[in-house]
Amino acid sequence: MATETWLPLVLGYLIPVGFFLLGWGGIEPERARRAATQGLLALALAALGYFAVGFAFHLGGAAVVSDLPGLAGLDRLVGYRVEAGLYWGMIGLDGFFLAGDADTPEALVLFATYLPMVATATLLPVLSLAARARGWQTALIGMLVAALLFPLVACWVWGGGWLAALGRTVERGHGLVDYAGSGVVYLLGGTVALGGLLALGRGPAREEPAQMPPAHFPLLANLGALLVAVGWLGWSLGAPFHAAGAQVDPGRVAVNGLLAVAGATLTCLIYCWLALGHGDPLMVARGAAAGLVAVSAGAPFLPPWAALIVGGVAGLLLPLGVYLVDHLLRLADGTAAAATGALSGLWGLMAVALFADGRWGQGWNGVGLEEYRTVVGQ
Repeated sequence: MATETWLPLVLGYLIPVGFFLLGWGGIEPERARRAATQGLLALALAALGYFAVGFAFHLGGAAVVSDLPGLAGLDRLVGYRVEAGLYWGMIGLDGFFLAGDADTPEALVLFATYLPMVATATLLPVLSLAARARGWQTALIGMLVAALLFPLVACWVWGGGWLAALGRTVERGHGLVDYAGSGVVYLLGGTVALGGLLALGRGPAREEPAQMPPAHFPLLANLGALLVAVGWLGWSLGAPFHAAGAQVDPGRVAVNGLLAVAGATLTCLIYCWLALGHGDPLMVARGAAAGLVAVSAGAPFLPPWAALIVGGVAGLLLPLGVYLVDHLLRLADGTAAAATGALSGLWGLMAVALFADGRWGQGWNGVGLEEYRTVVGQ
């Protein structure tokens, strides 16, 4: 494997490691051991679930997206028939247990490339629920995300599925645009975490004034945010498989990611100063990660000034989301997974529609490389 292939692949695994440390930074010391065990469980479940059935559901129709010879056998995408004009791909059905047509070097690299995304989407709800749910409950939720929920959503958006094809089927632009997982990874993981917290029930009403969540391990949280940033840059600059055929500028991706982190860090820090009179290390670290979550969808498609705004808004939304979940809903999310993932991820998907003007990313989801609605290069 060439260096330009394996280096982004390896760096991508820093993303779930970073979120593991970031989530751990806000967990009470007496619950930290349980959270550590649950975090490792999430990583194991992600690998097992994606290996057994998730890869097939996600990329069982990979030949629709790419013409690589090693992926030619992965051509079973339910609802996708070019000869009949059907582009409503729902689920892949080839490559279970990485056997048969999936036992090729190209398919194995794809599995290793997307596994950190599966692990991150699985880790968010598992860590969020670790303090309140029973072990078998978090295991069940983790396996559900890794084996079914993530693969289905990833198939629809990244595997040639119906959301990616909306530009061709109903002429809705380029379809759903999500370059690095604002929706596929973070919105999904955060939403599952929020749903699990709601199912476990609300805590007792709090009479004392709302305070910032305590930073039990602030250095770990800050280290986690830095690892997420490095991992995000590595994975995103590797031009993911689902970006095949699109004009993606790695320099724009890197600059927009860094600007989003800067904007989110500054706005979150300013919020803390105004609310507390000093910076809060845990909240600022979470804010930096929220900036990356938000810019993930549109990193190759936004002008730099827009990436700065996207990150800045995410940095402001994060403490508000934490207040909503912890104090108004009384759900006690010590990892802030719901606010970091769901709220920032949703904002990131919306930001693409608000700020991407079509000057970059032609050919995304097979639309606009030549002409779209009589306009060249859109």
